[in-house]
Amino acid sequence: LVLPPSSSSWLNSEDDLVRSGRAVLQDKSSCFSALVLAEGLGIGAAPGGGPCDYIDACAAPGNKTSHLAALVRQAMNGSEDSDAKKDKRKKRGKSNPKAKSTIYAFERSSARFEILQQRMELLVPKSSASEVAVRPVHGDFLKSDPAEFENVRAILLDPSCSGSGIVNSPDRFADEGDDKGTRRVQSLANFQLTILKHAMSFPNVERIVYSTCSVHDEENEAVVSTALEEHAAQAEEEGVEDGDRWTLASPVCLEHWERRGRAVAGLTEEQARCLVRCDGLDGDETNGFFVSLFVRERLVGTGGPRGIIEGSDGVAVYGGEFAPGDPDSNDAGPGGDATEDAAAPPPPGAERKDPPAAEKKNKAARGRDKGPRAKAKDPSKSAKKREKKLAWKRRQARQKEERLLAKRAKGGDA
Repeated sequence: LVLPPSSSSWLNSEDDLVRSGRAVLQDKSSCFSALVLAEGLGIGAAPGGGPCDYIDACAAPGNKTSHLAALVRQAMNGSEDSDAKKDKRKKRGKSNPKAKSTIYAFERSSARFEILQQRMELLVPKSSASEVAVRPVHGDFLKSDPAEFENVRAILLDPSCSGSGIVNSPDRFADEGDDKGTRRVQSLANFQLTILKHAMSFPNVERIVYSTCSVHDEENEAVVSTALEEHAAQAEEEGVEDGDRWTLASPVCLEHWERRGRAVAGLTEEQARCLVRCDGLDGDETNGFFVSLFVRERLVGTGGPRGIIEGSDGVAVYGGEFAPGDPDSNDAGPGGDATEDAAAPPPPGAERKDPPAAEKKNKAARGRDKGPRAKAKDPSKSAKKREKKLAWKRRQARQKEERLLAKRAKGGDA
């Protein structure tokens, strides 16, 4: 379900499903991690090319783990045809087949591991074990042995971070302009690099998603760049084949998300375009977030179609693409041009354009500024409304920070 941000307060306090833990609310940006791992190379392009195992390296409290389980189950056995086959098996008295995919959910904290277990019992019931099983692991992912997870083909890595992207967090600005805050961010970045490199050491893993809810370059682009650089040096030294080396891929399921990474810390512009960023204080209607997709070089360009899910009335429904899905719509959405519809066949005897030239013209048109649409809103009013909203968000964040600092100061005086 996709709900407006304004509904979260009411749902958290009033809705029985949310309060009991049977329904989980997630910020839109937090949904990107599991979505990119499952569908980053396109619909139907599952890790391993079929049923395989996954690792959620820093799983508690389990929101992303349960989301990944739902996506994996949907990809493996979510169609009406599959459900019909299950009904036939049940009528014939046949038992459900053995689980085809297992998600190993690591958590080293005892208290958080208990929360993870409870949430998985609520959200991943036994009845779905025939498609996907979640196995909580009370342990440190950094101490895991890749040889014990030979069937794992994908790793979700969302490690501890500064949380600087959380819009309503009082600590959002706490790491800025402060030596202690700078040291904290660098310490987190060192840990993030270490755990990412460990994930890269799993020989059978084909894709890794590394994400944070931070807006700092040190925890995002710098970690990605250093990991790629050190991996390339190690691969060269060990003689690893080109196809088995790690590289960045732009997630197909988020191809219309406009905000991208930054060409800093040694990353090229092309690499930065593969990275996804969100900024809640700059109009994204989400918390600040960062997502990167690592794949083996042999998988680049092998993804499936993006895919559009449509309702029975023909209205496009969210399917991970974040773009209008009606091909007949006059609004082509971000990355499209409403004036650039497929040309109708020319009448008999009419001169036809040379296909290469037409293609070149279309590409040039796609690169130009699209200009106003027929029914575009007044840009000045939209800009004022947006700036007013952003100013309110900044003011809320600053006020929370001030309250926190005052509370800390009061505690110190006591």
